[in-house]
Amino acid sequence: MTLNSQSSGMSTGARQSKIVLRIAFLAVSTVLVFIVTKFAAVPISAFNGQEFDLGDVMIFTVAWTFGPGIGAFAGGVGSGLSDASIPSPFAPFTLVIKGTEGLLAGYIARSVPSSAKSQTVFSRRTLSWILASTVMVGGYFLTNWIGLGFGLLAGLYEVPFDILQVVAGGLIGGPVSRYLINSLPAISPATAKLAGEKS
Repeated sequence: MTLNSQSSGMSTGARQSKIVLRIAFLAVSTVLVFIVTKFAAVPISAFNGQEFDLGDVMIFTVAWTFGPGIGAFAGGVGSGLSDASIPSPFAPFTLVIKGTEGLLAGYIARSVPSSAKSQTVFSRRTLSWILASTVMVGGYFLTNWIGLGFGLLAGLYEVPFDILQVVAGGLIGGPVSRYLINSLPAISPATAKLAGEKS
């Protein structure tokens, strides 16, 4: 076996390992978003599916740790399945809203060069938090008001609860994400690389 064929074999093995890890993180992240959204929730009105939950904590954690791809899928599918299991008319809207939230949070935060100063990283993460949160709060406001036809007052009623959700999501998700990123090298260099790269 030549040196080139050995190198090619190692490269193929590394790529396969990376794909397996990505699928594993995707699956675990989606399940965690579903579980937290489903069970760490309190109904906030008589409307079927209007709840205050801590699912956004997991969405920001996953998006900031593993990037926009996993953040979008886990956020949209995990949250959407939680609503569908009630069942709730919010499910299809949640799929889009929470998926976009995870996508924006991961993409904007990851658009920082690895050599950037910590202050720049913090600023980009804060920006991603604000924009992703705006999409979430605004998305559900429009869903309640127009999408499901509950009316303007129903839309306004949910806004403060949604704001609390995304505030908690960022305040808790930020430290958890930093902990995971710092801890991954101790688990495996491959997982550390997966968490540190742009998705």
